Amino acid sequence: MTEWGEEALARLRAAAHRGFGDAGLLRGRPLTPVLQYAGDVLVAALAQGRDVRPLALACLDELNERGLPGDAELADELAAALGVRAPTGLAPLPVDLGAVAAAMEDGFQVLDPERGDVHPADEAEGLPVPPGDLPEGEDARRGAARAWLAGEGLRPAPRSL
Repeated sequence: MTEWGEEALARLRAAAHRGFGDAGLLRGRPLTPVLQYAGDVLVAALAQGRDVRPLALACLDELNERGLPGDAELADELAAALGVRAPTGLAPLPVDLGAVAAAMEDGFQVLDPERGDVHPADEAEGLPVPPGDLPEGEDARRGAARAWLAGEGLRPAPRSL
């Protein structure tokens, strides 16, 4: 099994960020260290009609087993994309989960609930992003941001330029 090198991880980040369902990036690599990215890529792949059901089911199982913040929310999205659960009803927002996690770490920032941009609280109005202690690791931090968004009735959607 091939591990996640910097180049492969960069390609996976880009695919998740832009909503590309390039599940080929996941094949032959462990899902566990990148479950949040993998789930987003697989949701996109399923929406694009790609044949990724076995890989998506494996990701869903790992999300359900791991149970870190944001895993249940992503599992619900993936299960809905697979057609095994009803859609979550969360409103899509084109947001960068990394930026939301950074805002949670720094505090005193707001999220634009229409555009998904994060701004300093003294420069814009929006949804206050709560400061907090985030878990270690990029994947876990994305999950914490996803969990907070879900609590606000939102789910991350791909961002476009």
